[in-house]
Amino acid sequence: MRRALFAVPLLCAFAGCHGGSNEAGQRAACSYGPGAAPATTLADTGLTGGRIPIDHFVLVMQENRTFDHYFSSLTVPGQTVDGAAADAGNPDPRHPGQMLSRFHQTAYCFDNPAENWDQVHLEVDDGGMDGFASENAASDPDNDPEGLRGLGYYDESDLPYYYALARAFAISDRHFASTLGPTFPNRLYYFAGTSFGVIDDTLPPAHDANGTPYPNLFTRLDDAGVDWKFYAQDRATLLILIATYVADSSHVYPLSQFAIDAANGSLPSVAIVESSDEYGGASPDEDPPADMQVGQAWVAGVVQSVMQSPQWPSSALILSYDEQGGLYDHVPPPRACIPDDIPPQDGPHRGNPAWQFDQLGLRVPLMVISPYAKRGYVSHITTDHTSLLRLLEARFDMPALTRRDANAEPPYDLFDFNHPNLALPQLPDAGVDEGKLSVCQSAFPPEGGTRR
Repeated sequence: MRRALFAVPLLCAFAGCHGGSNEAGQRAACSYGPGAAPATTLADTGLTGGRIPIDHFVLVMQENRTFDHYFSSLTVPGQTVDGAAADAGNPDPRHPGQMLSRFHQTAYCFDNPAENWDQVHLEVDDGGMDGFASENAASDPDNDPEGLRGLGYYDESDLPYYYALARAFAISDRHFASTLGPTFPNRLYYFAGTSFGVIDDTLPPAHDANGTPYPNLFTRLDDAGVDWKFYAQDRATLLILIATYVADSSHVYPLSQFAIDAANGSLPSVAIVESSDEYGGASPDEDPPADMQVGQAWVAGVVQSVMQSPQWPSSALILSYDEQGGLYDHVPPPRACIPDDIPPQDGPHRGNPAWQFDQLGLRVPLMVISPYAKRGYVSHITTDHTSLLRLLEARFDMPALTRRDANAEPPYDLFDFNHPNLALPQLPDAGVDEGKLSVCQSAFPPEGGTRR
């Protein structure tokens, strides 16, 4: 079942192959580098600075779910959605020649799937997308000998609020994690356009070989005089960038402050809003073994706060997920621009030396909730976490951090900047099945932070 990973040429994969401009071609060829100004790299779009009529960005990044795991059965009137086929599956690791099919997961919590650098590369299997069952089985042979936990999916009966939110606003079925690895590397791409060589959940270097501090989104916001806040329910993932966390600790607030700021109309230009992973099966960050309905309800509260805020007319909430978490998706990850000259680190999960930072991770959900979001729209333009970074750089005129974000395609396709729609859609309650939550709390009690 092995097939070529990069069935889509690099020139189309990362820049989306839309438009015939010189800038689009340069982005597709990974021609731009660190320091490149958005006005240069995005000149073909005309969308930089004040031409982007959004003054407040609320960024919510949840954990460890793929697009097919959540939205393979999503339908949106008048749109196409690329979900996995009903009969998609993986080879049975216990019975050669037989197949295991994807299935509707009825358990709302399950043990963490296989998701480290080596495991995810082997799950993708050079584009075969056929290693999920075998890697999950190998990682937990006593409890999951078939590796089935990697093949389960949810549908609208489990996630009614998310499905309604996707239909009411804009969702992408071509948004990818930034690398085939766990949480820290992907959040580093989100914050800094690179993982600095990190491929596991370890801290990155703070300085280059000459002792110069590496820049990131937050240092760039400081340099540009853009106000920002980091609202966290427990330990802010800004701690991954420890030097920035220490220098900018005054920007970190408890989660409770977010609802207050939204209601008072005092949200900053950039708000990072994070849920907790410290409650085991009841954690709202959605990272397995968390009951995903708890996370759905938490996100609904954040969305409600933004939509009810006096700043709603100039706001955009962007919901994404940091990485694939060892769960199945049927779309092979495309090529990507290598961010810098730092190779993947050595270590216990070094794997194949041929594995580099030249491809994206698996598809993860991405939604835009805003008066400027296209209503009832599904984007098919390839983006990754650095596309969100480039959107902020474009709006606030900040230079690129690495080759990856310099050449990234901002998620403009999800927006209609000329026709805002201030109407608030009717959304269902984000209810939590208390019986299933009780099971999850019993099976997975709090054990402290487990982000991975």
